[in-house]
Amino acid sequence: MTGDPLQESARWCAGLADLLGDVGRRAVELGESIARDWAGADGREWGERMSLLGSHLGREADAAAELGEAYARRAADAPVGPQLTPGRSTGMRLGGTEARRVDDERGMRIAELDPPG
Repeated sequence: MTGDPLQESARWCAGLADLLGDVGRRAVELGESIARDWAGADGREWGERMSLLGSHLGREADAAAELGEAYARRAADAPVGPQLTPGRSTGMRLGGTEARRVDDERGMRIAELDPPG
């Protein structure tokens, strides 16, 4: 685990896409097998149902893969570390032992969190 939620989400979605794609392919194969082995209208109907299920799972696998790619792109574009506003630092200003001011600003600066999302 990297600790980066976007990367973790991208990996999870990619795994889900692989799993859904595999189950969808198996459902299509099962539908073909049912239609081949079960002669008559009932066999064809159940074969079609399984094929429809397989194609639906394939579409869901594609959607999960797209979502995973979107998370991966977002993770690649995400800033690393604290982002400073130009001309401004974050956190408290501490003086040294020389009894001089750190800078011309007075008072202390409150630590800030990065804005959400």
